[in-house]
Amino acid sequence: MILLKTNSIYYNDVNLIARNSAVNSRTEVPKELDRIMVSPMAAVVGKEFALEASKLGLSVCLHRFCNPKEQGEIYSSIFDKENVHCSIGLDDWDRVKYLNELGVKNWVIDCANGYIPKVKEVAETLLRLFACKTLTIGNIMTGEGIILYKELIEKYSKVKFLFRVGIAGGKACSTSDATGYNRGQITEIDECFSVADELGCYVIADGGVKNGNYACKAFGAGADYVMMGSYFAKAKQAHTWQIGDGTYWGGASIKQQTLFGGIRRHSEGKVVELEENETKPLSELVDELWGGIASGVSYSSYPSLTQFIGNGLFEVKQNSLPPGR
Repeated sequence: MILLKTNSIYYNDVNLIARNSAVNSRTEVPKELDRIMVSPMAAVVGKEFALEASKLGLSVCLHRFCNPKEQGEIYSSIFDKENVHCSIGLDDWDRVKYLNELGVKNWVIDCANGYIPKVKEVAETLLRLFACKTLTIGNIMTGEGIILYKELIEKYSKVKFLFRVGIAGGKACSTSDATGYNRGQITEIDECFSVADELGCYVIADGGVKNGNYACKAFGAGADYVMMGSYFAKAKQAHTWQIGDGTYWGGASIKQQTLFGGIRRHSEGKVVELEENETKPLSELVDELWGGIASGVSYSSYPSLTQFIGNGLFEVKQNSLPPGR
């Protein structure tokens, strides 16, 4: 057995500590909504949601749990595609070819385990054969997970590499219960930020970012982006409300498998019920989220979110609650 000497620090284990402000009001903090990424969840990202999210300035990941033409239709309907990313699976080359013809250059290799050799093989093939502006890889929880891709990062230096950092942190994920694998988000973001900064790539905090509080902590710890799913499931435009479902579910849940291709494996996902009275227009959810983030930046000694990233001042709580999702 190997027992690490590091501590697993979760979002709710720490507080951010205020410093001398560089701005007089949160309204002076420039908006950087593209640093907020919508997770490629089938329950959230349908056509109506994707159009509105893109219009508001969010980064949107189109999910792969549909046929390529459906995914391509949503992609083509979005006017500004700068921050639109298309998800693919590990044996999804027909989808890649179709989307490539539509001009897709922002790719997400959508896999819960970024440590398996197949993910790197797919990344190498994608980079070698298809146009690629940004490549999002995941999921990982250690700096070692980024180093696995060092050769590709150095070889394809013009491509922007993003790494989804976080395993088993999402509210609809039960990987931790099924396998025992999990890590405190602050610990994993901090470690991955150090490696990513050295290699010239970027960190996405993925899993457990449930509100502005946790988003601020993720950015302060070193995340360049935060990826959020359950938060946006409360949007009236979310696909789950468009089809009258009212739930969201994990990518490895039995419900996901039943809806898309049939049950193939055990479940590592949950189905979460939503209350309709909790729903709001997406614009309101975005305003509330950005308001919290901008306010958080105003308490730091930095004038912008970009400058705040990786520079948060933290203090560990004396009596932390168990990890909340």
